[in-house]
Amino acid sequence: MSGRPGFRRNLAATAFLFVGVMLLAPVVMAQSAKTTLEDPVLGKRFNEISDRLVCQCGCNMVLRVCNHQNCPSAVPMRHEIEKQLTAGADDDAIVETFVDEYGLKVLSSPPTEGFDLAAWVMPGFALLIGMFIAVYMSVRWASKRKLAAAAAPVSKVDPEMQKRIEREIKSV
Repeated sequence: MSGRPGFRRNLAATAFLFVGVMLLAPVVMAQSAKTTLEDPVLGKRFNEISDRLVCQCGCNMVLRVCNHQNCPSAVPMRHEIEKQLTAGADDDAIVETFVDEYGLKVLSSPPTEGFDLAAWVMPGFALLIGMFIAVYMSVRWASKRKLAAAAAPVSKVDPEMQKRIEREIKSV
């Protein structure tokens, strides 16, 4: 392998390219490709707000990641967020304007109040019930097994066989 003249050069170029991509990946991922905002602080706020909202085109994707080209819902919603951010609106106020316009279905996670609190509480409650049932059933099955083992008749060894076993043990 190392006998080929261009092998080391290609290997070095590939390694350099790989390291470059790995170093630039966090920078690229930190930016949002869906906004035209130049200010990094506003860009970060745009990402946080668009992560809290769901695109209304029917794709059920978070607004930030809706990848439909010229989406009839995501594009205007993103522009509205940008407009309100540059006007100096608060993040919660921006989200509230979308809730007023589209209802609670626009939120990517349900509110933590009223009936919607059940969406946060029920998974943990169901997990606890399931764990209780699993422990109860395993204890019950283990106790049945012990009772069955205790109730099993003790097999009596034939007296002739017992003598033969003892003789063989002594002869060893």
